[in-house]
Amino acid sequence: MFWKNFKKRFVIFLAIVGPGLITAVADNDAAGVATYSVAASLYGMASQYLVIPTTILLAVTQEIGARISIVTGKGLGSLIREKYGVKMAAGLFFLYFFVNQTVVLQDVTGLKSAIQLFGLPWESVLILTCLLLIVMIIKLNFKKLQKIFLFMILFYISYVVSALLVHPDWRQAIQESFILPKKVNILDAKYWFSLIAVLGTTVTLWGQFFISSFIVDKGLTKNDLKSNRVEVYGGAFLTNFLSWMMAIAVTFTLFANRIMVTDGYSAAKAIEPLAGNFSALLFGIGLFAASILGLFIVPLATAYVFTEMFGFERTLNVDFKTGKVFYIFFVVQIIIALVIALFPGINLFSLTLWGNYLNGAALPIIFYFIIRFSENKELMGAHVASGFGKWFVRIALILIVAAVGVSFFQNFV
Repeated sequence: MFWKNFKKRFVIFLAIVGPGLITAVADNDAAGVATYSVAASLYGMASQYLVIPTTILLAVTQEIGARISIVTGKGLGSLIREKYGVKMAAGLFFLYFFVNQTVVLQDVTGLKSAIQLFGLPWESVLILTCLLLIVMIIKLNFKKLQKIFLFMILFYISYVVSALLVHPDWRQAIQESFILPKKVNILDAKYWFSLIAVLGTTVTLWGQFFISSFIVDKGLTKNDLKSNRVEVYGGAFLTNFLSWMMAIAVTFTLFANRIMVTDGYSAAKAIEPLAGNFSALLFGIGLFAASILGLFIVPLATAYVFTEMFGFERTLNVDFKTGKVFYIFFVVQIIIALVIALFPGINLFSLTLWGNYLNGAALPIIFYFIIRFSENKELMGAHVASGFGKWFVRIALILIVAAVGVSFFQNFV
C-alpha cells in the first residue's frame, strides 16, 4: 500500500515539476555565477552570510507567487494591469525590462567567456549558439523546452565537484556563512552592498514574474498546489546549495590567496593554478550551462510579462505568426546583448555587482504586489495568504528597504 501510494504521488509530482525548480536554479545564471564569484573573492564565505534567510525568502515568495497564479489562472503581469491599470503596468515594465536586459547582457558575456575558456573561436560559436537558442524557442513547444531546461540543470553538479576538489575547511565555511563572520568587517558598507547584490541575483525580480507565467503556460490547477509547494521549496534549497558550493570553490582558492576577480571567466582562470585544470574545467562547464539556461529563461520572463501586461498572445505553445510579439521580445533581447558582446573590448561582468544590487533594491516593489494579491480574498478565496509566509515577506520588504537605504547612503552620499 505504501509503495503504491508513493508511486502515485511521485507520478503526480513529475507531472507538475518544472516551474519552481527551473526558476530557482536559473537564478544561478551566468550573472549569478559572476556575482557569487566576485563576492566570494572579496569576502570569502562571509558573502554567503544571508544564505539561510535568502533560501527561506526565495521559497516563500515563489510559493506565494505560484499559488496566486494557480488559483487565479493569471500571471502577475496580467493581474497588475487589471488591478492597477496600464500606466502602472507600463512604468513597472520599463524598470523590469531595464533590469532584465542587464542580466541578459551578463548571460551573453558569460557564454562568451565560457567559449573562450574552451579555446574555441568565440565570435562564430557565440553567434551560432545564440541563433540556435532563438530557433529552439520559436520551433519547440512548451513540453520539449521544459525538458531541455531541466536537462541543463544537471550540469550544475560541476560546481559541487569543483568545490570538493579544493579541499575546503568545512568548519570555517560553516562559521563564516551560518554563524558569525570573523574574516570581514560586518559593519563595512561595501560588504553589505555585496550581500544585497547576492540577494538580488538569488531572489530575482524576473524570477518572481517568470514562475507565475510559466505555471499559467503549464496549466497547473488547484489540485497541484501541494505538489507545487514541494517543488518550489526543493528548488529554493537546491539553488542556494549550489551558490554555497560556488562560493566554497572561490573562497578556498582565490579569497585564501587574496586574489580578487571581476567575473566568472577570471575566476575559472585564477582557480586553475590553485586547484588544478580539472577544477577550472568544471567551473567553466558550469558557467556555460548557467549562461545557456539564463539566456533561455530571462528573455522569456520579459516576453511573458510584456504580453501579459499589454494583452498579446503569451505562450510557448503557438507558432511564430500567432505569438509574434511574444517571440519578437525574446529575440530582440538576445540580439541586443549579442551585438554588444561582439565588441572585443567589452566585458559587461564589470557591472555584475551593480546590476544585481539594482535587482535586490527593486525586490520590495514586486513584494508589495505579491502581498496585495495573496491577501485579496476576492482573488484567492480559501487560499488567501496567512501565517508565517505572510509576515515573513512583510518583514523582508522592510529589512531590504532599510538595508538598501543604509548601504546606498554610506556608499554614495
